[in-house]
Amino acid sequence: MDEPRKVRPRTPCRRPALIVLLAFAGLAIPIQQSWLRIPANWAPWGHVELDQPPSWLARIQVNSLAADPAACIAALDRSQLSFRSVPLRPIRNGCGMVNVVHPLRTQIPYSSSFDATCPLMTALYWYEGRLQALARIHLGTSITRIDHLGAYACRNVNSAASGGRSQHATANAIDIAGFRLADGRAISVLRDWDKSTPEGKFLAAARDEACDLFNIVLSPRHNALHANHFHLDLGGFHMCR
Repeated sequence: MDEPRKVRPRTPCRRPALIVLLAFAGLAIPIQQSWLRIPANWAPWGHVELDQPPSWLARIQVNSLAADPAACIAALDRSQLSFRSVPLRPIRNGCGMVNVVHPLRTQIPYSSSFDATCPLMTALYWYEGRLQALARIHLGTSITRIDHLGAYACRNVNSAASGGRSQHATANAIDIAGFRLADGRAISVLRDWDKSTPEGKFLAAARDEACDLFNIVLSPRHNALHANHFHLDLGGFHMCR
């Protein structure tokens, strides 16, 4: 007599679930593009828009532009910045200029002209907008000029006789010494840093804001060599002092 056959339970059909998953995937792009409006600079994909406020991704986006020279120039082209590209100077002995621009018209004028790498200029462009907002909050006025001590300089770190090259040696750094205001005031890092005054509070906020945009920010808090300026650069690691 044959043994009774075992009846195997039927495996639930997964096809409906698969269809739903594929349908959702097919709708994801249209939803992102038409229904879900993500503000510019708030998503890791898409173009960086320098005339829109930076997000918490700002420093990551600046570093991404550093890795993609064509995208960096395109970002500057889409902004209101007026600039010209600087002819290539191949890096020799640690000094040179690659993917460097010369700003012609910025949101805030600078005390003198300078050359900067394209990614450094994108960070500066965003920084100018943030500085104006901080000036209104802490000083009740606007900034009419940024005083700087230079960007490109073929030298070592801290101008030492030996050691590694500074980010200045490739125009990837700038030193900010102070600010001129619309009401006639002048703010100096040397004079006003670490004071319980509107000017001192503005400088503290300006240093903190810079840390969200630049890789390395050195203030008078770092050492005596930076007593009169903020050093801002896009070196290969993050430091905020």
